[in-house]
Amino acid sequence: MEKIDQELYDDLYLTTKMLLTRGTETDMIEKHLLQKTEDMVLITVVIKEARNDYYAILRKEGFRIIGVGVVFIALGFLITILNFDSNRSFTVAMTSFTSVGACIVFFGLYKVIG
Repeated sequence: MEKIDQELYDDLYLTTKMLLTRGTETDMIEKHLLQKTEDMVLITVVIKEARNDYYAILRKEGFRIIGVGVVFIALGFLITILNFDSNRSFTVAMTSFTSVGACIVFFGLYKVIG
């Protein structure tokens, strides 16, 4: 690639990533990029690569959130098991930690799926 083409690609790529993080639809991104260049092949490649990077970041964040939710679920399970034979009430730990953990896991799955 020539230097001018690489600079145009970098500019289009950064613009596309910025618009994706704002939640802009693909059609609007394409219209915005058409103002800078008429090369549809370049625009298609830029949008595809920027979307792949954007969703990879969301997947990574989602898996971290799922990990936090699993820790809450495991903590609720552990407290329930340890307090099962004692006279202490374990229903609060069983219901609250597990419910919060499940909600966090589902939010993480939402991020992973996109």
